[in-house]
Amino acid sequence: MLPVTFETSTIAVAQIFAMGAMGFYLVRAGHIQEAGLRLLSFLSVNVFFPLFIFVQIIRHFDPVHMPFWWNFPLINISLILVGLSVSSIIVARHRHPVKDAFLSVSALHNAGYIPLLMTMSLAQGPGAGEIYACVIISIIGFDTCLWSLGVWLLTRGKSGRIDFKKMINPPLISMFTAIMFVLILGPGKVPEMVLKPIGILGDAAMAVAMIVIGGNLSLASLHQVKWPQVAGATLIKLLVMPMVTLLVLSVLKLNPLISFVAILQSTMPSSVTLSIIGRNYESKDQDFINQTIFVTHLASMITIPIFLGIYGKLM
Repeated sequence: MLPVTFETSTIAVAQIFAMGAMGFYLVRAGHIQEAGLRLLSFLSVNVFFPLFIFVQIIRHFDPVHMPFWWNFPLINISLILVGLSVSSIIVARHRHPVKDAFLSVSALHNAGYIPLLMTMSLAQGPGAGEIYACVIISIIGFDTCLWSLGVWLLTRGKSGRIDFKKMINPPLISMFTAIMFVLILGPGKVPEMVLKPIGILGDAAMAVAMIVIGGNLSLASLHQVKWPQVAGATLIKLLVMPMVTLLVLSVLKLNPLISFVAILQSTMPSSVTLSIIGRNYESKDQDFINQTIFVTHLASMITIPIFLGIYGKLM
């Protein structure tokens, strides 16, 4: 059991705010214009994120030492489907001015940065690498949904139909290419001299993403916040999902690693990458997306340690 503390989770979220603050300042001071944000969004979606995903899978995915690796992607897929089901019920019962954006921010969570940061901060001893690898592999399920379902939700309003061209995008291609590469050839087959420059470029993904998100918030109209919709998405993400996960884990009695990754992922706020996707595909609900990302991350500084503490007591 990892002793997740209030301090650890607070620091993880605070670091995200600090990086986003740089983008907020750069745009507010006029150093980056809206056209520059679109360029950075394009680079994130088409260059940095695909390279980041590829390197992480190649370096950490080892099906030989993780014979049940496929359980971990299913964790995030299951969480996203539950979140989508709950938010769909709410949308069906009430008229929603931001229907698709509400579904996306309610269902898709920040599956990468905060869980990895918390795992790196907490995991010690001989099992640290295994725990980190499990979180990495779980992100495969999230990325599959984000770059297919997430893109579809934020773009379907323009055409009214599924645009498969947008769903088959560089991050998704990169992910499946890396997985097939490891499954067919085995881990450790890509020379470090090849991985290193790819990794350096990929490491820029989070930094560029946070600059874009901060810049988006700077351009967003925070005086016209759709509070009922933002509050609804926040409740689903930070209260309903952890409570449902705790209930399921108390009944199923799963493997401790699977249980820990499941509760950790269930407590996460809305995905920051949705802001990148919204900007890249020019979503009409960009302000609502940014507002919800901001509020859920702020509130998660309190809810994450609370639910992880409850999990520690129960399990």
